[in-house]
Parts: sequence; structure tokens; C-alpha cells
Amino acid sequence: MSRYRGGMVLEELVLAGLRISFQRTCRVPYDRVNRLPAGLGPFPIYRVADYKSSVPKEWDREGFFIPMYPQEAMWINFPQRHFFSQPYAVVVAAGHINAITGEEIATTKTGRLVIKLEEPQNYLVVPPQPWLDGWKSIDGKVYQFVAAELGSGETVESQLTGKEEFGGIQFGIFTPKPSKRLVIESRPREYVVSGGWPPSTSSFNLNDVLNPTRGAEQMKAANLTLMGLGRGGAIEQKIYPDPYGLDVWNKRPAERVVVYIVNSEGFREITGHQPPPTPVTHEEYQRMGLPWFGVWDEDKADSPGSEGFDGLKPVGGTKRPNKKGKGGGKPQLEDVIIPPKEAPPLPLDDVVIPPQEK
Repeated sequence: MSRYRGGMVLEELVLAGLRISFQRTCRVPYDRVNRLPAGLGPFPIYRVADYKSSVPKEWDREGFFIPMYPQEAMWINFPQRHFFSQPYAVVVAAGHINAITGEEIATTKTGRLVIKLEEPQNYLVVPPQPWLDGWKSIDGKVYQFVAAELGSGETVESQLTGKEEFGGIQFGIFTPKPSKRLVIESRPREYVVSGGWPPSTSSFNLNDVLNPTRGAEQMKAANLTLMGLGRGGAIEQKIYPDPYGLDVWNKRPAERVVVYIVNSEGFREITGHQPPPTPVTHEEYQRMGLPWFGVWDEDKADSPGSEGFDGLKPVGGTKRPNKKGKGGGKPQLEDVIIPPKEAPPLPLDDVVIPPQEK
């Protein structure tokens, strides 16, 4: 956490005791189901209340905002610090669309989100869920979260509702009822499938390999354009079923939070500061030899998700994919190359532990 003019810059949110961060990553190709890409550092998080004179007047003063470039990818992390004192049930939505079920979240007349835990499962349980990379499909994968401008018609919100009103990311955090004493579930272990961290560094710094001015040159955007999340390429990922059951959770969320997304020019206009460096392309990610991950979670089941995400047009794509997720055109972010052939899972004794999460 550091201080900027106007307030503090956060690397993660702490909501009802649960830590949440937004990780920069490469955008995966459309033409295959991809392994898990690494996190390349957190998006900076800003409090709306610290910039109330320069943000849109309709923004929730208790909310937050992050900067993203159009077509930039991200994943949501639930960092573990030592241990969890309790599990959490987490509803994640973008543009008021539930990321697990594809259902629209209702609002009251005053604009307050009506967030509920429901069956079929419309939420994550943390732990064991360690992160969320995207929109949950029905067949063991998610479609990557990729930024798209409101008004572009490329957000999931637009394609499922015909409207682009909200954008951003919404959370509802639920805690167990006081009478419940729950055993904390373990999180699955990950392993390196291919690539690896540069041997000369203990951690990866995206600023060291990218030109911070390049994004502004390549991705120009109108001032204060608000962003939502669209559909990217497919990634292998499960959403683990609730091991406790719906009845153990409080009916009302302990916290509801809105995280707005602004483009690079809007970020400058609000804060007076330069945005983070340009997004990393799949080509650059491969050239740097960065890792792809698998997860040892064969003992865990998978929640069904929604087939409604399968037929949506990807961000930057030229056409809608078919029901099997194929097609959708080529990404517009430079060239995409085929990743190296995946290595078989490593024996437990030979696991390479990366220097940072995922």
C-alpha cells in the first residue's frame, strides 16, 4: 500500500476479513482450452471517497475503482495470509451478471444490490476456492475476464441483457452463522506445467519488461470511458461445490462492494497520475518463458456453471463462437503464438513452487 495525491493506493481489498486482489495477466488465445496463466502483479485499487470531486457523481462513495486497458485480462485472487479464521461465501458479478450462473442481480429502487446465496450454487466458497479467472462454463472451464468499454456491445452484460448500464465488478461477502463451527477446507496445490520464472529474480515485475508509455500509444480511448468485463478465451478451472451447504451461511451479506473499472485516459483524468504499463500479450508472455499452471484437484467436484457464456462473442472477436467455444475470430492484441507442448504433471517430490501466488 502506498500514498498517492488524494489517498491511499491499495493492492488488495479486505472485506469482512476476506482479502481480494485483482491480478494482471496475459490474455489467452481463443482456439484452445488453456492452462492457468500466472499473475503479473496486482492492479492498483483506489477509494472512490478519496476522489469524490473528480469521479462520476452517481458512483457509490463506499466503492473502489481500478484502471484497465481495453482488451486487458485479469483474474480475481483470494490471497491467503497464514491461515483463514473462517470460510466465506462470495458472490462475484460483473455488470450485475453473476459470474457463476449468468443470472442478472436485481437492485432496489435506490440502486442497492440484492445479493443472495442461491441453489443451484451461485457463489464461491473461500477456501477451498483460491481464485476466479472468469465466467464459469458448464464443462470444467471458465472464460477469461477481459476488459471492454461500455457501449462497445462486447461486455457480457450487454450480450445477456441488451443493456450496458453498470459495468464494473460487484461482490457480496457472506460469513457463517455464529452457531456454526466449520472445519476450514484445504486449498488445492498447483504445479508448473510449462515455462518458469526467470532464474535471476525472486519475483516478477511487469514494469521491468514493458514500456510504460506503449499502452497509451497503442490503445487510445476517450476520456473517462467506463469499462465492464467481456468474454475471453477458455481456461481449465473448477468452481468447487459448497462443502458446508447453503443453510450454514447468514442470509444477508456482511459486505457489498462495487469496484468500478476506468480506462487509462479516465484514470489520468480522475487521479492525475499515469496508468500502469500496457497489457502483456500472449506473445510477450511466451517470449519471457513465464509459467502455465495446473491444479491437483481431481478429488474435488465442479459446479455446473452456465452454458449461456459459451455462445457469447469474445472481446475483440469478429464472430460468435459455436456451442463448443470454437471460433470467435482472432484477438486484436498483436500476434498470438502456440504455447510449448505441455509437460506431464510433475511428481509431488519435484513440484516447482513459484515465488508468488499462481
